[in-house]
Amino acid sequence: MPEPLVSIIVPIYKVEPYLRRCLDSIVNQTYTNLEIILVDDGSPDNCPQICDKYAEKDKRIVVVHKKNGGLSNARNVGLDICQGEYISFVDSDDWVSETYIKALIRLIAENDSDIAICEHLKTAEEKTKKEFFVDKKNYSSKEALLRLFAKNNITYVVSWGKLYKNSLFASFRFPIGKYHEDEFTTYILFYNSKKISYTSEILYYYYQRSDSIVSTRHPWDVLECLEQRYIFFKERSETTFLPLILPSLCWQLLCAYWDLYIRKDLSSHSYLNKLRFYIKDFQHIKKPLLHFIPLSIFSHIPSLYFLYRKISPLHIRKEF
Repeated sequence: MPEPLVSIIVPIYKVEPYLRRCLDSIVNQTYTNLEIILVDDGSPDNCPQICDKYAEKDKRIVVVHKKNGGLSNARNVGLDICQGEYISFVDSDDWVSETYIKALIRLIAENDSDIAICEHLKTAEEKTKKEFFVDKKNYSSKEALLRLFAKNNITYVVSWGKLYKNSLFASFRFPIGKYHEDEFTTYILFYNSKKISYTSEILYYYYQRSDSIVSTRHPWDVLECLEQRYIFFKERSETTFLPLILPSLCWQLLCAYWDLYIRKDLSSHSYLNKLRFYIKDFQHIKKPLLHFIPLSIFSHIPSLYFLYRKISPLHIRKEF
């Protein structure tokens, strides 16, 4: 049987110092039946020229030059034109092992999986750190989602470091204009999968730049993401996941409300109403509210919470 075509989508913007390392790692894959889609997202440096030079040397490379629209938009452009039976995303300042695709496609073939996940190594300032490790290879959709919502879950949250069946993206695209776009999307892909396979082999190298957007949290997008997750699973009566989402959601709402309240922003009232609504849902999950002291204080005596906030600033995360 012929090897299935794999599309690798690489969004590119202002990564000139790192781009060649990334592209070299892709074109030198031991698995050769590739469609390599380089989406130049209006990069103002020499990235467009670098992409074109690589395309001249390797006919598997397709270059798209477009106006800047952000990471999600660049990925979506790649999804719109890709022809592969399988899809992988590689960020342009990262790089992959030469066996990255071969190992993941074997994992899918051997287990009849919809998604294959590899381990990664985080690299920054010449230092490396192992992020996450599990030793079980195959998960149901539910098992993978439980790991996605667990602590130290970057391996499961991010879109890169994975190989997907193209069919998962038939009616799915990344949200435009959001930071932490992977947190808006990966759980939906997992939910729509029957089986997800994992290998502890390190095949992806994630380069965390100090000037990277993902180095900074964007709490309003995090809040929106958590609320969308909660609504998604509640509408589907997937009650297993609600206790894992609700505490973080209420906490983010509380931080948002406090931030707006001290600035005398009238929109704080809408966040207050939302917070009260979600706090009521604590009554229907196993974790008692008493385990979350600030929320517990706020739910019973809001004025006491304000005093608590003023005298105990070190106990409150400065998310907003």
